[in-house]
Amino acid sequence: MDEQLVPALAYEAISIQTRESFDTFLNLYFPKHNACVQSRLQVKWMDFLRSGWSTFPPALVWSLRALMTLLMGASQGNKQAILCARHMYGRGIQNLASLLQSPAALADETLAAAMLLGGYEVLDGNSHRSWIVHARGIAHLMRARGSAAHQQGMGRAMLMAWRPFLIADAFVNGVPCFLGDPEWRRTSMNEEIARAENKGGLGSLLGQMTDYAFSEVAKCPGYLAATNELVTVSAPASTVNLGSLIAEISESKEYLVQIESMLSSTEPSPHFVGVMPSMYATTWVQGTCEGVASAVAFLDHLLATLGTISRCFTLSQSSGLVIRNGGNHDDQALYLSTIPQTPVGLTTQSSANKHSEDIDLESYDIGDRLDRFSLTMGMGSLLPATCGFPAFSAYDAISDLPTKPPSHERPQSSQ
Repeated sequence: MDEQLVPALAYEAISIQTRESFDTFLNLYFPKHNACVQSRLQVKWMDFLRSGWSTFPPALVWSLRALMTLLMGASQGNKQAILCARHMYGRGIQNLASLLQSPAALADETLAAAMLLGGYEVLDGNSHRSWIVHARGIAHLMRARGSAAHQQGMGRAMLMAWRPFLIADAFVNGVPCFLGDPEWRRTSMNEEIARAENKGGLGSLLGQMTDYAFSEVAKCPGYLAATNELVTVSAPASTVNLGSLIAEISESKEYLVQIESMLSSTEPSPHFVGVMPSMYATTWVQGTCEGVASAVAFLDHLLATLGTISRCFTLSQSSGLVIRNGGNHDDQALYLSTIPQTPVGLTTQSSANKHSEDIDLESYDIGDRLDRFSLTMGMGSLLPATCGFPAFSAYDAISDLPTKPPSHERPQSSQ
């Protein structure tokens, strides 16, 4: 009746409900990670959604509608709503494909739409690894935008939200993560960024120390890729210099050990926590320490493997360290290639292909697993239990190495 009598008012009411529900989504699936990260941001997700809704491209509108309808259907046990969400997801995909071929391909709204569709795939993917397709695309899109686009504003908010999944994606695919490159590591945290945060009333020594740890953890997928390259060669023809690689890994390990020691030595004080919510400080420290400990154990494993390799052959000491990052491809074009170009009903990668009999309502009851995974900075991918989310497991990615790294799962805080 409202749609017939006052269509504009009804549309606006639904639009408001849709975007306001996103806050519920964040608090449901990422309560601690979201609260701690957003406390340090100039622009928050809800600020972004509230300020520009009337000008958002259809790709972002449909991706948000899909995610919020899925949330409603899952919480109410409404299979019809979930089917509706899958249809909306299909429309979001089609509109994103068009947006990526427009002048707005590198805009914040485009990346936001891609991330929301990626989040949808995590929760309702065509398979447990469907999210990888979007994760690859999001990584290419971020690289095409450049590190400068993620130093502040909404660009930084999106980077901070998605970076654990970028680490996981790199581990799963056995490739270096671009966040480990010097340019992107400076984007994560440096003295200039820290000073700006403190001056703007957004300072947190705890958060800044975590950012430094994240920059070091981001190197780990590259170390794995370089080690795997050495494992698979039978002669000293590798592009990776063994001595340089061992030195770099050892340096990263020492740095992470120092960070873990500083984080775990005392209970976080209010001065150290800064603007981050004090109620989550202990949980944040524990999650970070778990991720760092996993990284240290992983690097120990790589060093042991490289020690074995060094006894098998000697590489030329003049080659220098080279870790490939995927060649000189056009990143925007690469993402476009991951988006279905055929009607959604014909593609095998879309959740819109699913039918009502595919709906298992229990699969949506994931509790805080995504939150716990995010707190490990993506290193949860190498833990045997992957924080209870098998879709992120990269344990098979290290199967070519002599032995599996030790588990460093730690009990979670009651907070």
